Amino acid sequence: MSQSLERSTTSKAHRAWFITVFVLFFGRGLMYTAWATRGPDIRDYLGVSLGEMGILAMFFAAGAIAGVIVAGPIINRWGSRLVAVTSFVAMPIFLAAMVLVASTGNTGLTMSLAILFGVPFGAGDFVSNVEAGNLDRASTKSRMPMLHGGYSIGVLLGAAATGGLIKAGVGTVEHLVGVSIIFGAITVWRAVTLPRDNGKLAHHLDATVEAPVAKPRINVPRIVKISLIAFIFVLAEGAASIFIPLALVDAGRTSAEAAFTYTLFSLGMAVMRVIGGWIVDRIGRIRVVAYSSLVAAAGIAMFVFTPSLPLENFAAVLWGAGNSLAIAMTVSAVTDNPATSNRLQSILWTFVYVANLGVGPLLGGIANITGIFVAFWLPVAFMIVATFLSRELKRDPDLPN
Repeated sequence: MSQSLERSTTSKAHRAWFITVFVLFFGRGLMYTAWATRGPDIRDYLGVSLGEMGILAMFFAAGAIAGVIVAGPIINRWGSRLVAVTSFVAMPIFLAAMVLVASTGNTGLTMSLAILFGVPFGAGDFVSNVEAGNLDRASTKSRMPMLHGGYSIGVLLGAAATGGLIKAGVGTVEHLVGVSIIFGAITVWRAVTLPRDNGKLAHHLDATVEAPVAKPRINVPRIVKISLIAFIFVLAEGAASIFIPLALVDAGRTSAEAAFTYTLFSLGMAVMRVIGGWIVDRIGRIRVVAYSSLVAAAGIAMFVFTPSLPLENFAAVLWGAGNSLAIAMTVSAVTDNPATSNRLQSILWTFVYVANLGVGPLLGGIANITGIFVAFWLPVAFMIVATFLSRELKRDPDLPN
């Protein structure tokens, strides 16, 4: 009887934990995509080029890197809840401020606010993945894809809402301020339910536990290669979120059509992440990433070559489906060992936001010379590299059998 009650209590606690982490991913995805899919309007407000929009994305990513760097030590010392609540209070405030300033045409201040929006976004991303990794490790089945699916569902619904709001004539400022208020409140409401001690290192949890004299050894070649996989897939995802709407509008599509195509990219990611846990449990991390990279490469190449909107839409679905699971697999791989999990995640997410930092100016700069559709060949080439790196996702060799 007592064992049954204990299992029931544990199950309820895990379910509440899962819902909270899922909502953190969801809210962040929705807030980001509201900004990304309004990119053409932001560009019009500021009167800037594709390359300058890439620089705006670079400023955002620079802030996110700073957020990742500061989040790790704070979580180790004071736990996940403090970082989660602080991040999800600040994130919507700076998003709303950024669009309000952009609407006045003030490019310099908008760039500065992009950095400030990036800091809590990066910290929120990091703490969400720390909690996701801990939850995944505590579960008997793979939970990481579904948790990352929360972000994709947020992106999907956010992109779909953008298309509908554009057709309804709702302005960019009203849209983004509304999203900031509503989903900022929802994410903070869930963040405060995280246990205070989640994420703390053992010697910060219990005063009788001594801090380790030396940090556990890190397998540097392994973490670098795993982080490169994350870098490649984030670069491809960033290329989609920043440049699919801009590329299609420049190719003659309407803003609503461009937003719909990006919605389909998000749909491909969301569906695959919802069913991804089942796939991972059956074929493992290595094959998931190897197959994903080939599907993503095929989708991007089709998007470049196709001359018609229906085929562009299908290509976007393939691109999203291929891009969906690899990042979750890298997080799962670096959290195999709880002794090194937070440190390895700091390295991983630094690579991730370096990719975010580089994708805007890199593809934007190439696009200014060759056109954006030619620039999309860069993530195609990187995807081929990812297939060869996928073998690094085997179980941490430093763990006992």
